[in-house]
Formats: sequence, C-alpha cells, structure tokens
Amino acid sequence: MKRTLLITALVLGTTIGATGTASSQTMRTDSLSPHIVRFNENVFGVGLAASLCSGMGLSFKHHLANIPFAYQLTGGVIKLGDVLHYSIGSEFQYDLSVATTNRLYAVLGLGEYYDGSDHNERLSPFRFGVGVGYEMAQSNAIGLSLNLMITDFTGDGTILPLPSVGVHYYFK
Repeated sequence: MKRTLLITALVLGTTIGATGTASSQTMRTDSLSPHIVRFNENVFGVGLAASLCSGMGLSFKHHLANIPFAYQLTGGVIKLGDVLHYSIGSEFQYDLSVATTNRLYAVLGLGEYYDGSDHNERLSPFRFGVGVGYEMAQSNAIGLSLNLMITDFTGDGTILPLPSVGVHYYFK
C-alpha cells in the first residue's frame, strides 16, 4: 500500500512538473505580436496641461526621433489684484509601449509654484514626482494624456499620488 502511494505521488509530481514547465514556455511570432510604431522623426506638440507636480498652463511637448523619449515644458502666469500666481514645470517621459492610437510611458516630473505679492506664500513651492502616463489619440493630430505621479512636496514632507491631464496638437 505504501509502495502504491509512493509511485502514485511520484507519477503525479512528475506529471504536474512537466505540465507546469510546458505551460510556462511561450513562443512569440511576428504575426502574433502587436504592431509597434516608432517615432522615426521629431514630433512636436502644443497645448494645455494641468498638474500639481509639473506645472499648469500652456504646454510644449517634443517626442525625439528614433529613441523612446519625450519631454514636456508647461507654465502659466496670472495676476489677481496684487497677488501673482505662477507655475512652471517639466516632464520627462520614457515610452514603455507605443501603438498607432496610444502610448504608455514612465514619467518624471518637476515643478515650481508661486503665490504671493512680495514673497512666495507657499509652504512647499518645489515638487518632484514619478509615475506612469497614458496618452491616447483623439484624432490624427490631437492627443489626450493622463498621468498619475507620486509627488513629493519638498519643504513640508507631504507625499501624494496626484493625477494630471494634458491635451496637445501635434505636428512635425
């Protein structure tokens, strides 16, 4: 009886091990893999962006040719009475996946914010964030981007996950 149980356990263990090994192997063929689009030339974008990490206002984006990298500069200024408000920031985006209608990327953001009449009244004017972003085409020339960055408000030690949004008109 013990011998039968031992043989059954060995056969089942070998079968399960072989099945596990076989099922974990994958094969990739070009016909099954997704179509990947590369930026073979520089692509520029202008638009609007809103982020509590990397600036709010007018925005400029540049996708570099033949490398999976883009940067974005954003800023805006408004004066209400005697109080000046401004933000300026940048994002550095590394493409993780690019397709014809969408793009997934890792993002690093930096920003400076100012509110005041003669000095900055913000407790933490500088921000730094890292996260992920997703951009989807709304037409042939317009893209909508959404980011989620874990943002450090340097100065007061606050760390928050903050979303951001942008819309850009692209041209070459």
